[in-house]
Amino acid sequence: MPDKKGNLYLFEAIELRNEFDRHIKLLENLIEENNAPRERFLSDTEEEKKPVDEFNCQEIEQVLKNLQTKRVKLNQAIQVANFNHQVQFDDEKISIAEALEIRKRISADLSAESKRVVQSAYKRIIHKEERDIIHEPRQRFNESYDQYLNSLQKLRKLIVQIHTINHEGIVNFKEE
Repeated sequence: MPDKKGNLYLFEAIELRNEFDRHIKLLENLIEENNAPRERFLSDTEEEKKPVDEFNCQEIEQVLKNLQTKRVKLNQAIQVANFNHQVQFDDEKISIAEALEIRKRISADLSAESKRVVQSAYKRIIHKEERDIIHEPRQRFNESYDQYLNSLQKLRKLIVQIHTINHEGIVNFKEE
């Protein structure tokens, strides 16, 4: 639901952009199907495709062009909003764009931290003829596990902040 001036909230703008993306993909598929090369010689069992009477490729191309232009304008408005709106994270204010980058980094770091937790949980024991060689993990289990839990908590807090601002922040774009 747009604000009093008719501008969209950030979450609405993101959903509208997703809607545009799906619609653009459909229209591109329609045009691609229409422009596909036709077989000149058809055997008795092959079929041919012809556009139905209601389908006008030129109209679809114009709709596609207009939709692509709207999508670019909407995306630019979302990017501006991402830089203008700020969230609180780790005792400082950062833009949504920065928060999204941090979210991406933390998510990528979580898989590495997860592997470290698993590695720190077990000793490696190599059995030799007369004795066993024990390799202790490089990092202590409790430290790596606590670091992993810390990152999970940071990620959750950041996602909540982003989600909250998506429902409060306004994008300078009016849905037509």
